Amino acid sequence: MKLKKLGVAAMALTLVVGWTTPNVVYAKELQKQISVDGKYYMVSPLWDSISDISPRISASGTTLYPEVYIEAKKSNGLISGTMYLEKYSGGSWKTVTSWNLKGTSNVSASKSYQGTSGTKYRTKVVVTVDGERAEATSGSCEI
Repeated sequence: MKLKKLGVAAMALTLVVGWTTPNVVYAKELQKQISVDGKYYMVSPLWDSISDISPRISASGTTLYPEVYIEAKKSNGLISGTMYLEKYSGGSWKTVTSWNLKGTSNVSASKSYQGTSGTKYRTKVVVTVDGERAEATSGSCEI
């Protein structure tokens, strides 16, 4: 019974968000774990054309490894966009460099970049899949 209540609330939130921001998604995290009465449930954004957007970042020493995986719901889904490496500076995120993304069905990109010690970085992706635009960011990584 409690799961049904959660579903109705999630559906109402989806409808309200969908009506106020059509075809635009700003996903801070792809999935979020929520707790209801001590039980955990996964909440994921709903897209029409996008199956998955997974930006990540890792580091070894001062070398950063930004990466992203994007998957269309259709096997012939057209994917295009940009992966950004951003650094936190002066109270906001600023683009350091970027790479173009293009493909059909799914796109995977992994790059390396020599960072600066003591700086916080993240990966951001802005992508269009079959005309549906989405934006997602990874967690941050300080080196």
